[in-house]
Amino acid sequence: MTDDFSPADVVRRLERGQQVVIPSSKRNVFTALAIAVPLGIGLLAFFVYIVTAALGDGGSPWVIVANLRMWAIVAGIIGCLVVAPIGVFVRLRRHESLVVSPTGVASARRGEVLPGTLLPWHDIESVVFESAVSPGPKVLAYMLTEEATRRLIGRGRNPRVLVRSGFVLSHRRLYPVLRAAHARFSPHVHGHR
Repeated sequence: MTDDFSPADVVRRLERGQQVVIPSSKRNVFTALAIAVPLGIGLLAFFVYIVTAALGDGGSPWVIVANLRMWAIVAGIIGCLVVAPIGVFVRLRRHESLVVSPTGVASARRGEVLPGTLLPWHDIESVVFESAVSPGPKVLAYMLTEEATRRLIGRGRNPRVLVRSGFVLSHRRLYPVLRAAHARFSPHVHGHR
């Protein structure tokens, strides 16, 4: 990818009034498909082997139908060979991206910002990269201000909004970019403008 997504470059582009579009990663999608299809083929081969062996020994087909493990294998086959390819096709067709602008962050599809997805910098208290549950993997999240939490989520709710994964930048690489943009454009950091 020719775009430089370093925090300093992103802030420079934002200061010039440009938006920075961070697209979805096609590599992540194709990696998932490369895992799902061989797994589905393996499950299908295992299923065929079990059915032919059971019926070849004179077993009843009802024994196979009543076996819950066989239903689990069928669900795995459908998930890997039907649902996963459809999910990949839909994800590639959507062209989802994260749009970082001087006003805030938003989600976009096919280059168009989705209505109602703009989260202004003044509604974000901080950008964090931490474990949501302990122990657990680190996730990227926006911590909303108290007022934004009441307005957007509701009283007494968790002010954390998780950032979706699957962009060309992993959460670990996206964190410094969003933190730098927030530090530059948030009125909480620089006072009111």
